[in-house]
Amino acid sequence: MTSSILLISLLLAIIEKSHPLILTSGQRIPSRQSIHQHASQNARLGPKSFFDLPAIEKFATDNDLKEHHLKGLYRVLMNADRSTLERTVLEEQLHALSFPKKQISSLLSTFSLTCSIQRIEKSKGGAKFVVQLPNGKLIESVLIRHERHNGDVRYTTCVSSQIGCAKKCSFCATGTMGLVGQLSSAEILEQIYLLQQYVKEEKLPGQVGNVVFMGMGEPLDNYDAVHEALRGITHQCLFGLKAKKVTVSTVGASAQKIRALADEAPQVCLALSLHSAIQSSREVLIPSAISIHIDDLGDALDYHACKSGGRGAMLEYLLIDGINDSNEEARALTEFCLKREGSVYVNLIPYNPTLAGDDFGFRTPLDERINAFHDNLKASGVKALVRWSTQNGRDANGACGQLVSSTA
Repeated sequence: MTSSILLISLLLAIIEKSHPLILTSGQRIPSRQSIHQHASQNARLGPKSFFDLPAIEKFATDNDLKEHHLKGLYRVLMNADRSTLERTVLEEQLHALSFPKKQISSLLSTFSLTCSIQRIEKSKGGAKFVVQLPNGKLIESVLIRHERHNGDVRYTTCVSSQIGCAKKCSFCATGTMGLVGQLSSAEILEQIYLLQQYVKEEKLPGQVGNVVFMGMGEPLDNYDAVHEALRGITHQCLFGLKAKKVTVSTVGASAQKIRALADEAPQVCLALSLHSAIQSSREVLIPSAISIHIDDLGDALDYHACKSGGRGAMLEYLLIDGINDSNEEARALTEFCLKREGSVYVNLIPYNPTLAGDDFGFRTPLDERINAFHDNLKASGVKALVRWSTQNGRDANGACGQLVSSTA
């Protein structure tokens, strides 16, 4: 009898060990991959990031930690300030949470914060951050300040998903870099963490309430890492944002991946950088648009609208003088919007000067022309708004389309 009990106990222990620990409590968006697959694909020399959640889960599995240990770890990290992040203080706080002493030492030897802020350029609308990655490369992130009429303040973090970008949009500074590299999910999440820490340390009013993937890179070209980052952003044990407070922006890199996002994270907002509803005009502004026709892009948006419960995409439309601000362009945009299955909302963005755009002679339209384009859309029943606020940050080269790192 005793030997049978021991055998059963051993078998149960083996079964438990073979099932990796996943921090499912508070999880809103599941991982697409097993933690072992993700850990091997995101392998980095040197310390791993605390925000590589699959790697942390694998560590917990291998070291017999439980879910409450991981919840405690992230409770410490998310409430930390600069002094709390010192190793000795982390050791004390984890020990107080009943972490086994041996595992604490191994954990803090294996994981750390791997990114750092190298430079901050403040502007009237927030600040641009130059962030150094563990490989020494630089990316840029932006903190955008919003103040409501009642005086309440909140912040949006604009994060990068790649070092540079392969799309080479004719108006965008980032495209001049080409694609230097893909970011891991942890490197995406650390950008948000660093900006949150900045808000705390500077004792700024309000807190980060939104995250937008509108920094350097095309998010859908780094879909696996972006999806894993969405898991961390919305996970209640980490950043805890609701999915509707997160926006993934794309130039329409892949209709298939727009559908995948609709299937796997339907409550996350989708923003499409359209810039023209005329195929030939769009190809001038976005050379990669040659690989996907405007009609196929519209079909992908309709699929996303159905999966998201009728909540359509935001259409980003950069207005450039004499290029895409004509009445003909307004009619084409109106037709594209009115054909959609779900509701769409058009953000009209006055062009922000860049060296890339200078090569093409691009200019910002006069305010009268911008307002006339806006009026044409509204008169036809299209919901639209001129986002004058996207000019904020021009003084720090941190406005829409201006992100570039010359030392990446």
